Amino acid sequence: MTECEICGAEIAGKPVYIAIGSSKLRVCHICSRYGAVVVDDPSALARRSPVSLVSEQSYQAKARQRLYEQMDQELEEGLGIAEDYGRKIKEARERAGLKQEDLAKQINEKHSILRKIENEEIIPTDEVRAKLERVLKISL
Repeated sequence: MTECEICGAEIAGKPVYIAIGSSKLRVCHICSRYGAVVVDDPSALARRSPVSLVSEQSYQAKARQRLYEQMDQELEEGLGIAEDYGRKIKEARERAGLKQEDLAKQINEKHSILRKIENEEIIPTDEVRAKLERVLKISL
């Protein structure tokens, strides 16, 4: 199975290919909302009319705008967490004598998610945040 290039979850079924800016990503169905879905089959693109290509470009531009607005909103909502949450989690985990893999098993989450949280690449969801606070006895 392949991993979603945004959230790190295993993709069940066929992955969705999206464009964010000039990047193409292989993502799960849930994360496909963050970009414009693209066709990975060049022959399908050749069969389209010029009008549909222009409308798709317009759609992609609007999708990018929605993505940026949604990302801004999520960042604003995520500000309720400590600014240095990754460092706090890592230090508490190390004090508890746990490896990332061990802590991930304890909170029933993927190791890759925990790694990304500790590196502050992603902000933990409220559910994951609550599990980390409970297991590590910290406040984020």
